[in-house]
Amino acid sequence: MKKFILFALASFVIISCRKDDDEKEEPMIVGMWKTTDYIVISGKDGSLFVSNSIPATDCILKSNYIYKSNGKFIAEYFVNPQTGQCGNVGFRQEMDYYYNEPERKITFKNDGLTQDVFNIYSLSKAEMQILAYDKADYDADGTPDKLIKIYAKQ
Repeated sequence: MKKFILFALASFVIISCRKDDDEKEEPMIVGMWKTTDYIVISGKDGSLFVSNSIPATDCILKSNYIYKSNGKFIAEYFVNPQTGQCGNVGFRQEMDYYYNEPERKITFKNDGLTQDVFNIYSLSKAEMQILAYDKADYDADGTPDKLIKIYAKQ
């Protein structure tokens, strides 16, 4: 009887562990995101000196970005690529992405060639902040500042 109870307990533990392995959580980056804001952070002292809410009529606000769990990235922009004009027709762009969670980097690839690499400044279940550019001196103090794009998960 003791052997049966020991066998049953061991079986339960093994099955429980297998179930946990099968139900791995998707990375927080997976899902649809929309741009909500951008901020500029001083390269000199780390202070926030620009925060610009994007107007509701702006093409940027209408655009969406989808990170799929299979490594595919789909962006839908509402700016005509030939004229640069904002419109009601979306233009899709698809490519592969790789999210390196420990390094907090997203690498975008098209036909196997790296197109862009972005650093994740902050990531939660509801908001993602990406370092979009860190080479411009927005406050003219002689030190490059950080332009951060903010996205909300839909």
